[in-house]
Amino acid sequence: MAAIGAWAVMTERIGYVVTDGVSMNPVYYQGDLVVVMRADSYRVGQITAYHGDVPGQRVLHRIIGGNGIAGFVMKGDNNESIDPLTPTTEQMIGRAVLHVPHGGSWLRPLLGPSGLGMLSFFVVSGGVASVRTRRDIPRGRRKKKVGAMSSGSGGSWKTVAAILHGLQRLPPVLRVAATASVAVALLALVVGILGWSKPILETRAAPKAPGQSISYSYSAKVPRSAAYDVTTVESPEPIFRKLVDQVALNIRYDGPAGTFRLSAAVTNGTGWHTTMVLVPKTEFTSDQFDATIPLDLATFVARADAASRAIGTPASGQVTITLSAQVTSPQLADMIAPLQLNVTPLQMTVTGGSALRTQTGGTVSSGILVPREIKIFGHSLTTASQARSYAILTLFGATSIAVVVLLASLRRLPLRTRAEIQRRYPKILVTVEPITTPPGELIVNVDDFSALVRLAERYGQMILTWSQPDADEFVVRDEGITYRYRVALDGQPNLRNVELGNRPSAGTHRRKASPRVP
Repeated sequence: MAAIGAWAVMTERIGYVVTDGVSMNPVYYQGDLVVVMRADSYRVGQITAYHGDVPGQRVLHRIIGGNGIAGFVMKGDNNESIDPLTPTTEQMIGRAVLHVPHGGSWLRPLLGPSGLGMLSFFVVSGGVASVRTRRDIPRGRRKKKVGAMSSGSGGSWKTVAAILHGLQRLPPVLRVAATASVAVALLALVVGILGWSKPILETRAAPKAPGQSISYSYSAKVPRSAAYDVTTVESPEPIFRKLVDQVALNIRYDGPAGTFRLSAAVTNGTGWHTTMVLVPKTEFTSDQFDATIPLDLATFVARADAASRAIGTPASGQVTITLSAQVTSPQLADMIAPLQLNVTPLQMTVTGGSALRTQTGGTVSSGILVPREIKIFGHSLTTASQARSYAILTLFGATSIAVVVLLASLRRLPLRTRAEIQRRYPKILVTVEPITTPPGELIVNVDDFSALVRLAERYGQMILTWSQPDADEFVVRDEGITYRYRVALDGQPNLRNVELGNRPSAGTHRRKASPRVP
């Protein structure tokens, strides 16, 4: 894993960006850590990082257009303008694959001069400590230790078994804590999967806006003639004024309730104009409003001709009427529907380009980006961004609990070397010359050094220790009984539990053991 990680970083397949500014709100915020991975191709909608025009600058924005050959069009989600640079695929650092909220705030101190200095200090200190430890081992014992270490994976399995054994010997409170750390770690894993399985944003259909429409129509009664096949002329047919000058105008509105108003702007092409209110501001409470008003074309023309004579221009008998229906609704913005009618001495027609129907709303947009929600059984729990933060914090808590439990279990592991024993119990050890056990004195071998410590504390004595060619011995003597713990240097098992003395404690000749002493 270390080799793969080193290869990924050295080949720039994986990089990171610490966000600075608000250009990517609400996806990323100031001080977030974003891990990016180089890809062979990129597409519109992805958040990618590329090198800016300032040396060392990394820009993290979203692709909104372009391609990898001519260059991608980049833009921050919170920016109004696009980026001036258009990076190609080769110029990309990578696409965003991991987001750690506020992770940059934690990372910056580690990458600063002080953080790098501390890391270097720990590495150098660890190496010096390792060298000193090897130098402290006597030359005769070093070969045996190396041989034991090179015997395969048995040592690792023994260590694991010893740790499990230490966990079994923990107090109930720590065993509960160990179980809790596992449960919390599993919870962090589940929350992390839910948070990182998909992007933190998702495209959601925008809510459908209420529909509004305004429709114009007109009609007029005409006598039978060769001009029309019917006696009622309806829009959008022209109205020939020789046959009729009275037109019934109908306006229909469909949509949310509000107020309605209709006005007409009249002009004759001389620069003169006036506005007439045909329907004053009227409130309605239903989702439909209809208004029918009469239009006397001769009245409009007479008003325009009178204005022309007043300003000294000849009357043309022609006028343009621009109708404007306006609806104001508390739920929506004002809606205005225009319609232009051209009136000449010959006819009234709808000016080209004017629509008899105006419609707004009622459609669904292509989609909007919203924070992705994590739901269970239809109930929303949190957002993906918050789930990622919770996963990191929960994993940190589980790790902290596990470290405490592990340290507690390690303290309960059997001590297998003199160095471990001296490091843990330096104040109750006394190094002496090898002691000969008097004839007939009972020697009890204990399998756990902590038991020997408890005996020493019980009898108020120090633990005597010395070294033999094949073992290190630790003893507590009281009332004719020698309690002994041996650390064999050749990996052989300890002596039998009970024996009789008539030799130095490290001697090789033993009599038949006495009955087992509890």
